[in-house]
Amino acid sequence: MKFKNISTDLIRLFLYVIDFICLNISYLITYFVFYTSLNIDKHELTNLIYSNILWVILARIYKPYSLKRFQTSDKMLSKSFKLIIIYILIKLANYNLLRDQNEKNIYLFISQLSIFFVLVSTFKIILVYKLKTLRKKGINSKNVLIIGVSEESIKLIENFNEELSFGYKVIGYIDQSLDENLTKQNVKYLGKIENIKTILTDYKIDEVYKCINDKIVNTKEIISLCEDNFIRIKLIPNFQKHTINRRITTDFYKDQPIIHLRKEPLENILNKTQKRLFDIFFSSLVILTIFPWLFPLVAIIQKLTSKGYVFFLQERSGQDNVVFKCFKFRTMSQNEDNNKIGTLKNDPRITPFGKIIRKTRIDELPQFLNVLIGQMSIVGPRPHMVKHTEEYSKLVDEFLVRQFVKPGITGWAQTTGYIDESKKLQEMTDKVKKDVWYIENWSFLLDIKIIGMTILNIFKKDENAY
Repeated sequence: MKFKNISTDLIRLFLYVIDFICLNISYLITYFVFYTSLNIDKHELTNLIYSNILWVILARIYKPYSLKRFQTSDKMLSKSFKLIIIYILIKLANYNLLRDQNEKNIYLFISQLSIFFVLVSTFKIILVYKLKTLRKKGINSKNVLIIGVSEESIKLIENFNEELSFGYKVIGYIDQSLDENLTKQNVKYLGKIENIKTILTDYKIDEVYKCINDKIVNTKEIISLCEDNFIRIKLIPNFQKHTINRRITTDFYKDQPIIHLRKEPLENILNKTQKRLFDIFFSSLVILTIFPWLFPLVAIIQKLTSKGYVFFLQERSGQDNVVFKCFKFRTMSQNEDNNKIGTLKNDPRITPFGKIIRKTRIDELPQFLNVLIGQMSIVGPRPHMVKHTEEYSKLVDEFLVRQFVKPGITGWAQTTGYIDESKKLQEMTDKVKKDVWYIENWSFLLDIKIIGMTILNIFKKDENAY
C-alpha cells in the first residue's frame, strides 16, 4: 500500500489501538513500580478489565477518533482530552466501590491515572502534529476538482492551498472559460464541463466541489455522475454574502433545513458548565493564594504614593449588555473623568505606581472577584465602558455580539495585539472580529492557550499597553 493512500479509517484504528496500549501500559508500569512484580491478582485483573470496557463505552459515546481534515489542532485534541477527563472522573467516582483498604493501592490508582493521562495526551499532540506534517507532503491527501468559478470557489481554493495540513490537493477546475485570477495562482484549467467524465477518471479525483448557483450544468446531473463513479461531491453555497465571517451551521426541523447564522459552542450546557467550573476553580485558587499577601502590599504602596481609594469600580457592559461594577486596583489619581474618558497614551492621570501595575496587569487581579461572583469569566471579550458600548455599537458591525458571552479578564483579541482602549475605528472593527471569532470557536483548550499567552505577554514589552 502506498503511503499516499493511507486511509483515514486506518489512522482512526491506529489511534484506537494506541489508546488501549497506553491504558494498559500505564497500569502495568505503576503495578510493577509498586509491587516489583507483574503477577496481577484477581482483584486487580478485574479492575483492569473494567477500565478497558469503560474506555470502549466512552469512546463509542464521545467519538474522539473522528478526524475531520478542516478541524484546527485545538478542536482535534479537545475531544480526546474531554474523553480522558471524563474517564478519570468516572474512575475516581467508582474508586470506593473497587478498591481494597490497602493505602498502597490508593497511590497505585492515582499514579496509574496520572501516567495514562500523560501518555495519551503526549501521544495525541505528537500524532496531530505528525499527521498535519504528512498531509503537507501529500500523504493521506485527497485530489479535489472544482466546478465553476466564483468568489466562493476561489476562496475555497485559496483555503486549500494555504492550509496544506488539511490534506486537500486542488488538481484544477472546470469552467466554460479560463479564469485569469486562477491562472496567476497556478491553478490548472482542466477544460469545459463536457469533458468531466474523462477528467474524473484521468486525474483520479476523490472529491468534487461545485458552486450551487453556477449555470454551467444542472447540479443534479453532476451529483448523479459523481456518485455513479463513487466520487463524493460537495456543494459550495453563496449565502455568506449576507453573513460575512460567520460560522454557519444547519439543522433539520423534520425534513426542512434551517440555517443558523452563527455556531456558538457555549450555547451547549455542558460546555457552559465546564467553563463556569473552571472559572470558579481558577478564581478561587488565585483569591486564596495571591490575594492575602498581594492586596495589602498594593494597598500600602498606593496609600504611600497617591491619595484616593485602593480599588476603582467602573460600570462596564456585561453579558446580554447587563451593566455591572468591574473591580480594578486604582491606577490613576482620583478625578471626575475616570468614569467618562478611557485611558490615553501617556495619560497624565496615571500615577507612577499605576504605570507599574498596569504594565504587569496586576491592576486587573481584583476582577477575579467578578469571576467568582459570576459577572465575568477568566477568558472572554474584554468589557467596555458603558459609554463606549453605546458609541461603538452604532459604528461597528457585530459589536454587541461580544455581549453574547461573559466578558473576560483576558481574551483572544488582547493576546493577539489589541488593547481595550482601541481609539481608531478600524482597530476596533478588527478587535471585534477577533472577539466574535473566539465566541464561534470556543474550546476549553483555546481558553488554556489564551491564559498561557497572557502570562507570556506579561513578561514581554508591549508597546500597545499603557
